[in-house]
Amino acid sequence: MRSWSGPGSARARRRTRNAALATLALLPAACSDFRPEDGGLAGAGELAELAESEIAAAAQQLTLPFPIDPRKSLVVTDVDIVSSFTLQTVLQQLINQSGATGRTPLTLFRQFMDTHRTAATATFFSAPHCDDVPANTADIYPPGSSAPAEQPTGSINGWPVLCPRTADEAANDPFADPNADSAYMATTLSNRFDLAPPDGSNCGEYRIVFARRSGRTDAGNFNRNFIIFEGRLPNPNPSLGREACLPVVQFWLNQSDPAKSVATRRIELWQFYFLGLPGFEPVFHIDHYGHAAGPDRGQIRTNEFLNGTGSPEAWSLREFRLVHGTSGSPSLNIVPSFVKDNPGARLFSPAASSDPRVTDFRHNIFPGAVERLAAADDINRFGYPSALPDAINGGESLMIPLQNNYLNALGTGTSTLRTNIENQLAAMGSDLSGTPGNLSVDQIVGRAQTLACSGCHEPADRNGDPSSTFDVGLSAPFPSTLVFTHTSERTEPVDPSNPSGPQRFMISPALINVFLPFRQQVMTEYLLNNPILGFETPGAWTSPDAQLATHTGRVREGISSLEIRSSLWQSEIISPIFSTSGLTPVGDKIKVDLFLPVAVPAPANNGALQVFIEIPSASISQLSVGLVSLNGLTRGAFNTVAFPLPTLPAIQAALNAGPSDVKLKLRLTVPPNSGSYYLDNVRFED
Repeated sequence: MRSWSGPGSARARRRTRNAALATLALLPAACSDFRPEDGGLAGAGELAELAESEIAAAAQQLTLPFPIDPRKSLVVTDVDIVSSFTLQTVLQQLINQSGATGRTPLTLFRQFMDTHRTAATATFFSAPHCDDVPANTADIYPPGSSAPAEQPTGSINGWPVLCPRTADEAANDPFADPNADSAYMATTLSNRFDLAPPDGSNCGEYRIVFARRSGRTDAGNFNRNFIIFEGRLPNPNPSLGREACLPVVQFWLNQSDPAKSVATRRIELWQFYFLGLPGFEPVFHIDHYGHAAGPDRGQIRTNEFLNGTGSPEAWSLREFRLVHGTSGSPSLNIVPSFVKDNPGARLFSPAASSDPRVTDFRHNIFPGAVERLAAADDINRFGYPSALPDAINGGESLMIPLQNNYLNALGTGTSTLRTNIENQLAAMGSDLSGTPGNLSVDQIVGRAQTLACSGCHEPADRNGDPSSTFDVGLSAPFPSTLVFTHTSERTEPVDPSNPSGPQRFMISPALINVFLPFRQQVMTEYLLNNPILGFETPGAWTSPDAQLATHTGRVREGISSLEIRSSLWQSEIISPIFSTSGLTPVGDKIKVDLFLPVAVPAPANNGALQVFIEIPSASISQLSVGLVSLNGLTRGAFNTVAFPLPTLPAIQAALNAGPSDVKLKLRLTVPPNSGSYYLDNVRFED
């Protein structure tokens, strides 16, 4: 909730600084994991209850002490910083924590890479190998290819994978010579606080990318490998929800402090990853990389170009879990896992099948995701409504060849899946024209393709051409990558005006121009915005009449909106108690952004919205601020609805006194069962 009337006093800023603790910034982003908050709608009695004493308003006059520098607070690639991180040291820390005897960084690395071998050629027999379960030929997509490199013979999670890898990395010693092509170097530290879940069960994901040094000079892209440790950082005080994550966000904000030297930042980042902030575990911890199964537990991923054949067929992205034993029986292995949010391409194919995975996907799983995929008008907000069932996630993600090209698998003809998607879009009011607000089936499937690892790293059209415009139904095409990567082994000057000065590893245009600005917004809104009146706190708003859910796809401002569905003509949506302290002067109107569903209800009446305000300390109870007709508003879009306050001086005076017992009630009168309405960005304006 924003007060635009003035900068506010320094005293007000100080008084409300702690109020910002209640904020959260969580938005789905491309290449991200699922967001559980976009699940089914909850009835009023099922909504989580929040103690009103825990809810505080964050003053919008509060400003950051310095601007967020994306290359310091979001993605760090300075050679002088990342060079202090070594793959050997990371693996040794994990070994030390596990207590496993007989494990060294070299044996753990080789066991990891040994999973790419067949069981017949394996060295480490206690861990899985790529052909432990042979590939089901019916699951191979595209079928009938004659190229040997395109024929998966093994499987992971019941889906085909290329097996074995052409280049045998398990035979290498990456630690013998740190300057050899077979050695690995750290290139990137990544802050993914935007992946923190809405319930505050963890405080986001913090990554490090190690790249094989051979990629510095390999112009053909055939001898490259990236290992990415993606650790989920647990919340040390889950009862506090997202509030407990504030030290982590402040740590990353402070990396942008212009007074900090590179040496200081290097030490602080090393301590964050290896030692942890006070009260927090270090990022490098054996429990942060998927030891406990689940979509919200971290992982290790690879982006592999190791084929050595001079052809690109084996470009693959895979996912692994770090599993360990107990103190009484210590062990440590890196084992293959399915790749989250990467359904097998065969699921999109129109070919007849009695496989229950295929039939369930065609009739239930993907049609049930259409609304969420269609809702976003920003690629950073693309996402599934919940975690995809484990059984449908592929064992690897490839775009060359076409194993993860969903558009290619879907084809252009009539199919059960295409019909079911069309029906879902029609129910939302789409005319399937592909124009803004009217997405086509291909655009929906294209959005799903960008959520697959390979689709985000190398978006390609139906024919596998990455140079063509990849249409996902937005005004701009999907942003450019660095040819299947978002980070690089090559460097550029930190200061372009000083080419011979300090260097940093390059990152993709997609990161620079699209993903990082969004993540910067996430941090800023976490630190500054009001989570209650911006609908960023699940369960804070309640209704005795309607079903409510937070929604991170269809959003006007902040991290989420409030989705409303009702079977009644009239529904009341009630805020928790909040304070206007630090927001004075509050301005002369209340505004709210309201999204109307595309489909025109019967009778063709858009209805009305009314706002009531309650301030018991000022003897104001259930006072109507105004009623506005929704007729004439644009359907399928957010509309700003304003309620002037000048005619209610008592309310203005009471709000400007900074009471802490303010409550709003929004009365939405619309035809019953007329679809989902979305509220966002409640604010005072002057």
